[in-house]
This record gives sequence, C-alpha cells and structure tokens, in this order.
Amino acid sequence: MEVIYSQIPKKSPLKSMYILHEDPSGVVQREMVFKQKPRRGSKRLRPFEKTMRRMATAQGTAADEYLTRHKRSNSKKKNGWIKDINKNVMRSSRKGMRKLKIRIL
Repeated sequence: MEVIYSQIPKKSPLKSMYILHEDPSGVVQREMVFKQKPRRGSKRLRPFEKTMRRMATAQGTAADEYLTRHKRSNSKKKNGWIKDINKNVMRSSRKGMRKLKIRIL
C-alpha cells in the first residue's frame, strides 16, 4: 500500500497515520508514517498574521506593477516616468488593492 503524503491537505483533521505490521512471531508492530506538525503561533493571533501577510503581498504586487509601468513609461518618452507618474501610481495601487481582497465581517 503506497500512501502519497503530499495529497493530505494541511487542514486535514488527520493528526497521525500508522501502518500495522505483523512479525513472523505473530506480534503486531505499528510504524508511524505521517505526523502533523504542530502549528506555530497562538490561535488568537492567526487572523492578524493572515491580514498582515495579505497586506504585505498586496504591497509587493503594487510595487512590482509600478516598477514595470515606470520602466515602460521611461522607455516610451523622454522623462516619461515623471509625465505618467499619476497614472502609473493609481493603476499599480488599484492592482494592489485587488490583490488585498479586504473582507469585512
């Protein structure tokens, strides 16, 4: 029996998995093949951590988007980055906000 451990989801209620073997003498032995790692961090802080991580990825997305728009504007026109700064900042921040996905209770 082959078990693929990568198919076990992280939020699975499964805590551990054992395989039972029988010795030639008839004694049943068990072998642990999977054990879920304990979660790091307290349960109360997880929502805040998730929000901070989501904000950081959104800011990273917005910064990357601005950088590509900055380079494109600069290559199209002389001093194009300064001429298109308002448009580039607005569009990149809009993309970052879409990535943020603010969820209100």
